[in-house]
Amino acid sequence: MKAALLPLAIALTLAGCADPEPAQKRAPGGVQAGERLDAAEPSPTARAVNIGEGGTRFAACQGRGRVGNLRGGKLAVRDAPFDDAKQIGEMTEDAHVFICTRSLDQQWLGVVVASEDGMKPVAATPAPSEGSEPNDAPATPAPGVDCGVTAPVRGKRPYAGPCQSGWVESTFVAVVAR
Repeated sequence: MKAALLPLAIALTLAGCADPEPAQKRAPGGVQAGERLDAAEPSPTARAVNIGEGGTRFAACQGRGRVGNLRGGKLAVRDAPFDDAKQIGEMTEDAHVFICTRSLDQQWLGVVVASEDGMKPVAATPAPSEGSEPNDAPATPAPGVDCGVTAPVRGKRPYAGPCQSGWVESTFVAVVAR
């Protein structure tokens, strides 16, 4: 009797381990291919950039940096401090950032992208299209929006201001003085 129950027990155990869906239909990480996250939604591994880590007597982001050594490329801004995180933006050579935090391994910097005075960068005005007359008056930039990183904050918290924030590789950001 025991000999007859043993094959039945093995068959039931293996039946419970069967994969109901072939591996070819699933995306990496066990997510089904049709259930990918929308590009506008943050990834499940997203990690906010924290400000105020220096305390109430210091600026929300204590360091400033300038992007460099890209060799003609662009620096990806990611939503978490690792290579496989979703890219949420990119920066060019000489872009200015405020350094707010670092990853534990010091390989990634949590930054807020802003101009040197702490304001949201003003987008470049588009070139006039063919057939239109160029405007002789100099273009005056709209008043900037304060990113909120140069003044102290009450405590450590995730950045929720108007400027882009994210994680960049520390290799491409040189710390600069004001």
